[in-house]
Amino acid sequence: MFIRTYSTILLVLIILISGCDQNTAGESESSNHLNDEELSVEQQLQQVVDEYGLMGLSVVLIANNEVAYEGTFGYAVYETERELTRNSVFRIASITKTVSTIALMQLAEQDLVDIDADISNYLGWELRNPNQPDEVITLRHLLGHTSGIRDGEGYGNFISDMFSENLEIRELFSPDGGYYSEDMFADHPPKEFFSYSNAAWSLVATVVELISGQRFDHYTNEHIFEPLGMNASFNVTDFSPEEFAALYRLQDGFWTPQVDYYGESQPQERAPEGYEPGTNGLIYGPQGNLRIDTESLTTLALTLMNGGEWQGVQILQGATLDEMTRPNWIYNETNGDTWDDFWMAYGLGIHLITNRDGKDVIFPDRTMFGHAGIAYGLLSDMYIDPDTGSGVIFITNGSNRPFEYAENTAFYAMETAVFDIFYPLLLEREAN
Repeated sequence: MFIRTYSTILLVLIILISGCDQNTAGESESSNHLNDEELSVEQQLQQVVDEYGLMGLSVVLIANNEVAYEGTFGYAVYETERELTRNSVFRIASITKTVSTIALMQLAEQDLVDIDADISNYLGWELRNPNQPDEVITLRHLLGHTSGIRDGEGYGNFISDMFSENLEIRELFSPDGGYYSEDMFADHPPKEFFSYSNAAWSLVATVVELISGQRFDHYTNEHIFEPLGMNASFNVTDFSPEEFAALYRLQDGFWTPQVDYYGESQPQERAPEGYEPGTNGLIYGPQGNLRIDTESLTTLALTLMNGGEWQGVQILQGATLDEMTRPNWIYNETNGDTWDDFWMAYGLGIHLITNRDGKDVIFPDRTMFGHAGIAYGLLSDMYIDPDTGSGVIFITNGSNRPFEYAENTAFYAMETAVFDIFYPLLLEREAN
């Protein structure tokens, strides 16, 4: 009796320890949820949350031009245990660039700006790469990350000071400017080399302000977000504190909010007093500072999927969207920095998926376009394929594990785990 009881207890302990090992974040690269067809989609996604130690996860699958699945897991705010919902507002990082491009291209549709003209014509001061002084820089170069502008040391210093000082953006890009640094420009001429740049987007927003006469946040609210009924803005003061999903990193074993944790305080206006539109388009963060909830990001995805129109509201002409999604740059093994084979082709403010084996793969049987984002603990994706009416949205506001690449794609393992869960469901919905 004692022997059998002891053996049973030992067996139970082994099973419990074994189970703990399988579910401990960071100890297993294999995902059990990928092989268990009996688990529901929610259970499989919860396993991704557990395996990768995610603060929160918000995901959407689009099939046949409509939402096939949406789900949220975990916390928007860890400190208060406020749960994540489809209406939690994220600082969405570089998906922002697609929206900033839409703003500029709306003005191009009205013949108010020529994206192939010298951008100096609009800025009112000469923008040149000091290493290539005879080469014109255009808005097309900026929108396609082929301008030669880089995120040099001056970029970070400028951002640090621009909220307390009423700085002009030319101070960053003119060699005689107070924030200019030599590493702001590459040696190669425009158009020849893809080099991902956040700083370049400050000039895109500056031109939008100069042409429209409006602050960038006001313009996008009036011409993009409000017409589509989106809960989105470049201005944090357009939201209440309880709407935000804070972004987290695990630091010294503790979840530490990086952005959008307000507690009892209120979001503060970014622009310094007396800011004049057109002097510094970086103020409202056209490179990555858009705040938006998952429901509204889904609206954006469906709008792009349907030629720039959604529910009777047209924010872009189909021909304009075609221009944005046409390859402006394709990697040829020597003409760009791919970030470990992630950027293989790019349009205008749009990442083009090529599905090259082992590189930029989301779903294996289709190419897609959209954008990804990564900043302050957030990781985000919005990708669609209008030809098949499919798309995917992925957002997490923090992980207790490092972001590590998956084995057969340049996307991260946690993203790929969700893509792999969604793919069979996508095929099932398309077959019905």
